[in-house]
Amino acid sequence: MKLQDRMRLSVRRRTGQVVLRTELAELGSASQVSHALKALQRDGVLVRLGAGVYAKAHKDSETGAVRPMADFETLAQEVATKLKMVSAPAASGMTAIGNAPRGSGDALVLDTGRRRVSRKLTLGGRSVVYVNDRTRKHPAPLRVGGRQTMPTTGVAQFVRELARKHQVHHTRTPSDQWAETVTRLAGDEVRSGPVQDLLVALKRAGKLSSDDMATLLVNYLRERKQGVRSS
Repeated sequence: MKLQDRMRLSVRRRTGQVVLRTELAELGSASQVSHALKALQRDGVLVRLGAGVYAKAHKDSETGAVRPMADFETLAQEVATKLKMVSAPAASGMTAIGNAPRGSGDALVLDTGRRRVSRKLTLGGRSVVYVNDRTRKHPAPLRVGGRQTMPTTGVAQFVRELARKHQVHHTRTPSDQWAETVTRLAGDEVRSGPVQDLLVALKRAGKLSSDDMATLLVNYLRERKQGVRSS
């Protein structure tokens, strides 16, 4: 049996939706595995998420389009667990991964705890943004009204004050409307709100860096979740 066929069979038999190159490495030499992986991508069996990380996929018989068999949130959580970016219980739900505001590149924010992770994961224009203990405790200085650190409480009010200070308002763009329409048609839930929209507007206006926005978003989501639990 050819290596490509053996790898195809191995992928089919595996549980879960994510396949790591390291899991297939023992089937052949490095060059043989690379060649077979490219062939499986061409055939629509796998789609690449990042270096050495693939997702099970299927090819539309009519259009020839290749799509993963799971949504990006599910794939990101499974990758995080397999690569031990977060513990399995944390990665099993949205406690560790939350949606970044629409308009920020449709990113997912992954809280990696003590680990500093730089691995890039992307799929169809979506990506993963990593936040860890270091970035939360020692964020890049954000000078607003003399404040040097980003808040972990009262985040919504902080964002509103920041937008008011810079006279920034959120305006829906055609790309925002298009993204939300596509998301709804795909059967996914569109998650947004006034605070997330202001974060997008501040980022677009150059008042927040990508790291600043990601940190504020994580702090806001965590504070809101804690508020729900306490009530």
